[in-house]
Amino acid sequence: MASDDNKYRQFQESLEHLQGQFYVLETNVPVEAQMDYFRYSEKVRKDDDRPAVETAIEILNDRETEISDREKKYAMTTLAISGDVKAYRALESYSQHPDENLKNWASMSLLQAKMTLESEFSDEKHIFISTGLGGKGNMLRFYVFFKSKDLKPFSTYQVQLIEKEIPFFVQEAHGVVEEVKVFENYFHLIFLINIKSNIKDVLEEAIIECNQYGDFIDRSFILTNVKVFDEDDIKKELEKN
Repeated sequence: MASDDNKYRQFQESLEHLQGQFYVLETNVPVEAQMDYFRYSEKVRKDDDRPAVETAIEILNDRETEISDREKKYAMTTLAISGDVKAYRALESYSQHPDENLKNWASMSLLQAKMTLESEFSDEKHIFISTGLGGKGNMLRFYVFFKSKDLKPFSTYQVQLIEKEIPFFVQEAHGVVEEVKVFENYFHLIFLINIKSNIKDVLEEAIIECNQYGDFIDRSFILTNVKVFDEDDIKKELEKN
């Protein structure tokens, strides 16, 4: 937990010192896929033979000709870095009904198009925050995993307390709870909260409040904005007890 605490503090401190307009991807795109996109984007930016915006739009909208994913990725990236309003609108339209295997690329190119376009009209620094779970507006999405003390099953009353108190504390911090699920001896929460909020303190206060009624929640928890735990992740955490 100490290592996680250090990482979280570093994350919070880095945000506190950043000044400018924050951009958060609203869809769930793996971090590595995001990095792949931006590396590719830089290569396209250096390509002097990029097609015109109108040509790239035609490639993107062509549903009759068999066009490879590679060509569509190139077209989307070209539009994203163009700083052209028509390019942004084309990406916005395509991202509503993208090819299934190009959903992540469509999301990334639309976000970059927005950043590029807005930078044309503002001297403010534009900052992209990369997380696996995305976010909305100036809020990031987090997943937090809690377990019961000594892995004892939760009672009906304890489940009701968790479902009421944990979301309450998040909402009091102006967060938005998307999901809370309680299982036999663990539970998780998925929520959106302001980028600069002290999330760890909010969750610790929620645990303290619940534990006044029986000290039944382990004070250690896992907070991440990278991914939602799968069955293997949960099993590993429960086995650490």
